[in-house]
Amino acid sequence: MRIIVRDKDTHLNLPIPTRLVFNGLTAGLLCWGLEKHGTHVSRKQLMVFVKELHRFRRRHPKWTLVEVEGHEGEQVKITL
Repeated sequence: MRIIVRDKDTHLNLPIPTRLVFNGLTAGLLCWGLEKHGTHVSRKQLMVFVKELHRFRRRHPKWTLVEVEGHEGEQVKITL
């Protein structure tokens, strides 16, 4: 995963390992947080989603998840 933030003065490029963001621990924490808000999703279902996300990332490298541009010229782009 790569987060790119561009402004008039700065250019920030943050490479974050996808396995660090999407793994079993974060799936468990997400499951716990969703249960707290009344949404029932099992950890097994979230792990299937994480596995498919990793498979999608291998097949489609540099796929853009989010691309936002502000009215003052700021740009934020998040890619897999």
